[in-house]
Amino acid sequence: MSAHTPAPWAVDGTLHSGDLDVISADGRIAMIDDSRATGWNEPTIKANARLIAAAPDLLAALQIVAGIWSRDQTANIDPESPLAKVRAAIAKATGEAA
Repeated sequence: MSAHTPAPWAVDGTLHSGDLDVISADGRIAMIDDSRATGWNEPTIKANARLIAAAPDLLAALQIVAGIWSRDQTANIDPESPLAKVRAAIAKATGEAA
């Protein structure tokens, strides 16, 4: 997988005809478009945009946590353990196998 657009990401904050922009550090824009969503309102659109903008920070934090926990875990990790869930979330974000 290629590297994601560099962090930090920020929410524009201004709703444009039901759309909200998430802007990356290098000026790229991702638009949260509610035109195909059912039942989205302004608070939902803004909450989705905040979550998307936080994604790079969340990924970096999970990678740190996984590194710390991995040092203390044995090779056989319970698939329901917090470490397994952290690794699965990292894999989902990076497009790699869990």
